Amino acid sequence: MSDSQHSELKKHRRFIISRMFIVQLTIISIIAVTLGITGITLCRQHIYENVSSSCLTISEFIENYCTSSVNNTSNNSMDIISSDKLIKRIIDEAADASNVSIFLFDKNGNCIVCSENSNITASEAKLSVSLIKDIKKGSKILSDTNGMLRLNNKPSVMSKGTQFYINESGGSVTEYFMLINTYTNELEHFIRVTVIVCLAVTLIILTLYMIFIRRFTEKYIATPEADISRVIRKYAQGDYSEVLNPDDFNSLYYQENISSLNQIISNLKTTGEQQSQFISNVSHELRTPMTIISGYVNGILDGTVPKEKRTEYLYIVSQEMQRLKILVSSMLNLTKYDNGTIQINRKLFSINNLIFRTFLMFENRLEKRKIQIQGLDSDTLYVYGDEDLIGQVVYNLTENAVKFVNTGGTISISLKDTKNASVFAIRNTGTGISKDELPKIFGRFYKSDFSRSQDKTGLGLGLDIIRKILRLHNAQISVSSEENVFTEFSVSLPKKSEEQD
Repeated sequence: MSDSQHSELKKHRRFIISRMFIVQLTIISIIAVTLGITGITLCRQHIYENVSSSCLTISEFIENYCTSSVNNTSNNSMDIISSDKLIKRIIDEAADASNVSIFLFDKNGNCIVCSENSNITASEAKLSVSLIKDIKKGSKILSDTNGMLRLNNKPSVMSKGTQFYINESGGSVTEYFMLINTYTNELEHFIRVTVIVCLAVTLIILTLYMIFIRRFTEKYIATPEADISRVIRKYAQGDYSEVLNPDDFNSLYYQENISSLNQIISNLKTTGEQQSQFISNVSHELRTPMTIISGYVNGILDGTVPKEKRTEYLYIVSQEMQRLKILVSSMLNLTKYDNGTIQINRKLFSINNLIFRTFLMFENRLEKRKIQIQGLDSDTLYVYGDEDLIGQVVYNLTENAVKFVNTGGTISISLKDTKNASVFAIRNTGTGISKDELPKIFGRFYKSDFSRSQDKTGLGLGLDIIRKILRLHNAQISVSSEENVFTEFSVSLPKKSEEQD
C-alpha cells in the first residue's frame, strides 16, 4: 500500500476519534446542564413552597385572631392589627424562625405592620398597584429586588403574597394583603455549589473518557489490514458470523476488495445452506417409502409373506416405488424452489384420482389404526396445475393427516368448485394445533411440541415444501384447528385463465 493510502487511513482514524469525542462531549455537557437546571429548579420550588406555607399560616392566624377580637370589642380590625402586640410578636417570631421578612398591608397597599428583621419601618414599604393585582390573581411572585416595595436596599428575594378578609362588627368586610419575602442567599449558595459540582464532574468524566478513548483506539481501532486479516482467519475456520462493512473504510481500494470478499462469503454460505437443506430434505422425505419397500421385499424373500399375498405386497411395493419417484423428483427440485428456477407444466387433471391414489399408499397404516376415510366419493373436481407438484402437496397433507389423526378417528376430504378457484381440503380429527403455534407451522424445520412426540423421524419440511409449490401456482393454503377436535388444511388453486389457453 502506498504512503498516500497510509496517510489517508490515518486521517480517517483521526476523524472517527474526533467525531466520537465531540459527540460524547456534547452528551456529557447536555447531561451536566440538565442536572444543574433541574437541581436549581427543585431548590427554587422548595423555597417558594416554604414561603407559601408560612404566608398562608400567618394570614389565617391574623384573620381568625382579629375576627375574634372584633366580636369581643368595639374596635375595628385595623385598630387591632395596628395596636395589638401579640400580632406584632407572632409576625416577628415567624419571620425570624423562617428567615423571611413579613409585611401586612391594607387594601390600598399601605403597610400596617412589618417584621423587625426587614430593617425598615411600615411607612417605608408600599405595595404597587400591579403587585396588588398579581396577589389577587394568585400569581407566583418572583423578583430580583425589593424594588416592588420601594425599598432603598435591593437584595435578591423571592416573594409570596396572599389576600384575606376580616369581618367587622357592623357586618362589613375589610380586605388585607400579606407579602412574605425570602432572601435568596440559600438559593444562590446552592446554585454556586451546583455549578462547581457540575463542572468538576464534567472534567472528571472528560478526563476518564479521554483515557478510555486513547486505550480503545490503541486496542480496537486497528488498521484495515489487521481487520481484514482477522476476519479472513475466522472465515478459514468456517466462522462466517462477522461481515465487514465497506462503508467503514474511507479508501476506495479497501471498499472494493471488501465488497468482493463479502460476495464470495455470501455465495459460500448460500451453497452450504442449500446443500445442508437438500440432504435434510432427502433424509426426511425418503425414509418412509424406503422402509416400506425394504420390509415387504425382505418379507417376500425370507418366506414370511405367504405366496398368495405376494402379488398384493408387490403391488404395494410398486405403489411405494411410484411414490419414491415422485418424492425424488420433488426433492431434486427443492433447490430450484429456493432459487426460483423450477419449471412447472400446468394442465387440467382430476384431483379426485390423485387423492385416491395417495390414500392407497397409506392403506395399511389406516387399517391398522382403524381410521375412517370420508369424501373419496365426491363429485369430480378438475384443477389446473402441475400434476406431479400438486401430487406432492396432496401427499404431504395426507401424510400429516395420517400421522396426527387419533386412533379410530376420521380423515375427511372435501372438494369445492368456485367461480375463480378449485378448492380441496383435508381434515383429520385428533389433538389439533394450538392458536399460538398456527402462525409458525409453515416455517422450515418447525415442529410443534405435540408433533415432536408423534413424529420422531420427520424434520418439519413437508409444509415448507407445500408452501413453495403453491407459490409457484399462485395458490393459497390456509389452516384451521381446534385443540382436541380437528385440524384442516385447505388449498385454493386458481382456475385456468383465458390468457393461459
